[in-house]
Parts: sequence; C-alpha cells; structure tokens
Amino acid sequence: MTPEALLRRVTKGIERGDLQPLFDVVDENTVWISASAPGGAFRFGGEYQKRAGVVEVTALIATTYHFLRFEPREMMAEGEVVWGLFDVEAQYQPTGRILKMAIAIRWRVRDGKLLEHQAFFDTANLLAQQALPA
Repeated sequence: MTPEALLRRVTKGIERGDLQPLFDVVDENTVWISASAPGGAFRFGGEYQKRAGVVEVTALIATTYHFLRFEPREMMAEGEVVWGLFDVEAQYQPTGRILKMAIAIRWRVRDGKLLEHQAFFDTANLLAQQALPA
C-alpha cells in the first residue's frame, strides 16, 4: 500500500471512530509529534515515542474531541513521505460544540509502517472556537 493510500485509510478510520487502522500501521519505534507544545493549551501537546506513546496521545485526543469528518482536501507523496491537508469537524466534548478546522499531516512510511507523524493546525482558531458558547 502506498503511503498516500495508508494515510487515507487511517484518516477514514478516525472519521468513523475506529483507531484500529492506525494501530495496525504503527511501527514499534514511531515518533508522533503533536501540533502544540508540551504543557501548552492542549493536553496532547509534545512528542510521543513508540507504540505506547501513540496509544497515549490518541487517548488524550479522544478525551477532548470526537471526530465527525476527516476529509482529504489535497495529498501528495514522494518516496516515504506523504503530506495531506484535511478538512476536519470534531465535537468538543466539554461543551458538545462542533469545531471546524484544517489539519496538515506529514507522515514518513516504510514497508507499510508509520515511522513519523507530525500534525499542524491553527491552534488560535481552535481555541477561539472552543471558547464560544455552545
């Protein structure tokens, strides 16, 4: 499976609330870098190592957000690296409010396994949406 097809499959799973496609491709030494700094505005900020780290960060994300839509807008791959820009809607668990954002994801994949994950999103916009009344 190409890196692009792998990213599409995993994000489709996330949209359905199914993390198994992600866990199936995580390499034992995966490095997961979140869009925000550790100890910052988001519980899941920072860098997570290995399979256990991916389980930890996805649990932290799931306690705050329930993804409703994770639709690819644009994707491109070269060799082991794939980039995707996604239109995302998520329910913010503390208020039930629906948040909309764009998320850019960069993966490095080898032999069908995720070696590196890095995500980027407009943190100020997301925090502003969360602060609005439900």
